[in-house]
Amino acid sequence: MKIQLQVPVGIQIQAFYVFFLIHTTQVGTGIMGISTHIYSAAKQDAWISILVAGVWMSISVFCMGKILQQYESADLPGIQVDIFGKFIGKFLGTILALYFFGLLISVLLNYIEVIQVFLFPTVPTWLVCLFLLSLVVYAVLGGVRVIVGVSFLFFVGTVWLLIVLYKPISLMEGHHFLPVMGNSYSDIASGAFKTTYSLIGFEVLLFIYPYVQNKRKAHLAAQLAVLATTLLTLAVVVITIGYFSGPQLERLIWPTLSMFKIIQFSFAERFDIIAVGLWMMVVLPNMITAMWLCTHTFKRVYGLRQKQVLYVAAVLLFFGTIVFQDRLQINNFTDKLATVGFYIAFVYPIVLWPIVLLKNYIRRKRGTSQ
Repeated sequence: MKIQLQVPVGIQIQAFYVFFLIHTTQVGTGIMGISTHIYSAAKQDAWISILVAGVWMSISVFCMGKILQQYESADLPGIQVDIFGKFIGKFLGTILALYFFGLLISVLLNYIEVIQVFLFPTVPTWLVCLFLLSLVVYAVLGGVRVIVGVSFLFFVGTVWLLIVLYKPISLMEGHHFLPVMGNSYSDIASGAFKTTYSLIGFEVLLFIYPYVQNKRKAHLAAQLAVLATTLLTLAVVVITIGYFSGPQLERLIWPTLSMFKIIQFSFAERFDIIAVGLWMMVVLPNMITAMWLCTHTFKRVYGLRQKQVLYVAAVLLFFGTIVFQDRLQINNFTDKLATVGFYIAFVYPIVLWPIVLLKNYIRRKRGTSQ
C-alpha cells in the first residue's frame, strides 16, 4: 500500500470545506439525546462537561494536524503502515473500517427509530433503511467532491433550525443551573465522556487530508469546525437544562426534538413533525461520510475497488439493521461504539503523535549517519 496518496487536482477540495465536512459529520443523531445522557452524570454542571470535552477535542485535532504535517500527502491507513509495518498497519486499518461501519449502523438505527416514533409508527425498519441507504450509496458514488457538497448544502439548509428554539429559550429557568460546581470532578469528567457519541466524527480529518488543496489551512478549518460543534452542543444542553426540570430531562429520550413540540406557527401546529423530517438533512451527511470512510479505508488497506466495497457494505448494512429489534439493543450497541470512538478519536491521535515524531527522528538519524 502506498503511504502517500496522490490525488488529482480535479478532485481536490479547498480547506474551507473541511469545516463543513467535519461539523456535519459530528452533528447528527447524538445531539437529539445528548442532554439526557450528560445530565444523568453531571446534573446541572453538564455544561461544564461540554467545555471539558471541547478542550480535549481541540487538543486531539491539534495532534492530528501535527501528525499530518510529518507527511506530504498521507492519510491514517498509510501512516499506520509506515509507522507500525504492513501487518499491524493493516490490522489497525481494518479496525478503523469496521468502526465506521458500526457508526453507520448506529446512526441508521437511531434515526429510523425517531421516524417510527414521531412520523410513521407502522412503517417497517427495512423500508426506511432501504430508502436512506439508496441516498447514501448514490452520494458516495459521486466521490469526495459530491460528499463535501452535500455537507455544505445541508449545513446551510438546516442551520436555521436553531432560530426556532427562541420559545424554549424564553421559558428557561435560571435556578436549574444551581449550584454551579455542585458535583464532583469525577461526575463532570463522566459527563464529558458521555459526550463522545455526539462529538465523534472529527477524525475524518485524518482521511480527507490528501484531498485538500491548500493543506496548511486544513488544521485551522478543523479547529473551527470542532469549536462550532462545541458551541452548538453547549447551546443545546444549556437550553434543555434551563427549559426542562431535572426529573423531566432524565425521563426524555430525545429532549432536543421534544423542545420543538411547543413551537407553533399559523401554517404548522406540530413543528416537531417538520423538524424530524428536516432532521434527515442533518443525519444524511453523517451516514454518507461514514460510508465513504468505511469503503475508502477498506480500499486503502486491501487494494479493493471502492465501488465493490460500497455495494457489499450497503447489503450488509441493510441486513445488519434488521438484527436490532428493541431500544435496549440499540442503546447497548451505541454505548459500546461510543467507547471505541472515544479511544479512536480522543486518545489515539494523542498517543500516535509522539510515536510518529520518534519514528521520523530515528529515520533522519539513520539517514545522516549513512
